[in-house]
Amino acid sequence: MKDLAWQLLHTVLNTHGGGPALWLVDENISAQDIAAVKVVDTLQAVTNRYDVYQALQAKGFNARLSDYDFSEFEARSFSAIYYRVSKEKAVVHHIINAAARYLKPLGELYLAGYKNEGIKTYSDKAANLLANPAEKHRGSRSTLLATIVCADVDQKAFSVNRLDDKHYTDFATINAGELELVTKPGVFGWQKIDQGSAFLIDYLKDHMASLPQPESVVDLGCGYGYLSVMASQFLPARYVATDNNITAVNSCAQNFSQHHIDGEVLIDNCAQSINTKADLVLCNPPFHQGFDIDSDLTLRFLQSCKRLLNAKGVGLFVVNGFIPLEKKAAPLFSRVEVVASNRSFKLVLLSL
Repeated sequence: MKDLAWQLLHTVLNTHGGGPALWLVDENISAQDIAAVKVVDTLQAVTNRYDVYQALQAKGFNARLSDYDFSEFEARSFSAIYYRVSKEKAVVHHIINAAARYLKPLGELYLAGYKNEGIKTYSDKAANLLANPAEKHRGSRSTLLATIVCADVDQKAFSVNRLDDKHYTDFATINAGELELVTKPGVFGWQKIDQGSAFLIDYLKDHMASLPQPESVVDLGCGYGYLSVMASQFLPARYVATDNNITAVNSCAQNFSQHHIDGEVLIDNCAQSINTKADLVLCNPPFHQGFDIDSDLTLRFLQSCKRLLNAKGVGLFVVNGFIPLEKKAAPLFSRVEVVASNRSFKLVLLSL
C-alpha cells in the first residue's frame, strides 16, 4: 500500500538544494521509496533501523545509524529537517524538541503523516515550540504536510514548551518478576512486559525436560532482550540476540551486561549476516512494518530460523492467534506444531 504521507514529504524533499539539512528516516519506508529520493551533498540522513541504513548507503546518501542522538551536531546548524512521523509519540516528541535546538533561526521543519497518526496535533505542538504557525498542506486520505519556520527560540521558552518525550535519551527500567530490565522509548513495547513473550517463557520453563538442552540460543528480533534474559535464568547457554533497531540493540546489550549473560547482541537485518548455528531459536516476530501489517516480515523471520537451526535444533515462535504462521512455516520445516495456545497467542514449535 502506498504511503501517501511519505509522498507529500518526498515531493518537498526532492526539491532540497540549499544549506545543510537532516532527513530523519524511521521504519515506515521501503527501499524503493529511498531509491526515488535525490541524493544531495548537503542532506544528512539519520535512521535507527539497520535495513533502512543499508538502503540509504546503497543509494549513496551520507547516512548515519543512530538512536536519533543528535549530540554530535552543532546547535542551530541545519536549514531544514524532514520527517515522516513515527508510530511512537515519545519518538516524535523527541525529534520535534531536537528541531528547536538544531534548526537555524528561519530554518524549516517539515512534518508529514496521517490524521489518525496525530499529525495535526504534532504540527500544532511543533508550531508552539518553534514559535511560528504551521503552514499546512492537506493531501488525499487525511494526509497532511506541515511546514514550520523556526523562530529564534530561547532556552526559557524551550523549557516551558518542551514536549514530553519520556526522557527519550535515558534508559528506563521495568520489572520482570524479581528482575529489573533496562528498556527505552523507541523499542516496541518498551513500557511493558509483552504477554506473548511471557507466554513463551512460561512454556519453555515448564517443558525444558522435553526439549534438547541447548548450548547455543539465538533470539531473533530481540527488542530490549526479555526472552534472552528470562530464558538465561533457567537455561544456561550462549545467547546471540539480534534486532534491526539500534535502540533495541543498545537496550538489550545493557541487559546482557547487567545480568551477566554469556553471549552477544548484534545489529542486523533479520539475522542475515549471522552465521552462528543454534540449538534453539526464540522469536516473537513483528508483523508490522511502520504503520502497516507486513506478512512478508513473518516469512523472513521463519527463513532466518531455518538457516540458523542445527539439524536437531528447535525453533519456538509466539504469535497472535490470527497470524497464519503454520501455513508459512510448512514448506520450510518438517515439523510445525502448535504446542500451546491461549485466547491471544499461540506457540509454534519448528524443527528441520
